[in-house]
Amino acid sequence: MTPRDAQKTVKRLAAAEGYLELAMPTEALKVLEGLQTEGPFEAIAQLFRGEALHAIRRFEEAIPAFNRAAELFPAPFNQRALLGLSDCYRQQGQEELAKQAAAAATPPDAPPGTTLQLLIVPIFQIDQGSQRRRSAPPKG
Repeated sequence: MTPRDAQKTVKRLAAAEGYLELAMPTEALKVLEGLQTEGPFEAIAQLFRGEALHAIRRFEEAIPAFNRAAELFPAPFNQRALLGLSDCYRQQGQEELAKQAAAAATPPDAPPGTTLQLLIVPIFQIDQGSQRRRSAPPKG
């Protein structure tokens, strides 16, 4: 992958994430279609694909995407994918698999009965300082 291809991929992933944040999963899927997902961006592309498919209730299709993302992200960074996977299984009535995926998302040192807290942060962030308008200098 050339640096230019990598830059295009990052822009498309950022666009997909934006569509997901705006509750526009169909648009996110359109952006992700045809995206080269092998290599360094595969994990995040699979996570976004799983989240988009989950949002439009295509759980059976979301399961392989979440599963692949969970494999690629190291623990504990794979919690988001594992929890999505768990919910897909639950929505399909596969309670045992849902419990297994949720258990895999729980850190091994967590005390029994601890509620899992997942901090979801944007993967791509825009430097807000570079987006501010500069005010005109005071007249005088």
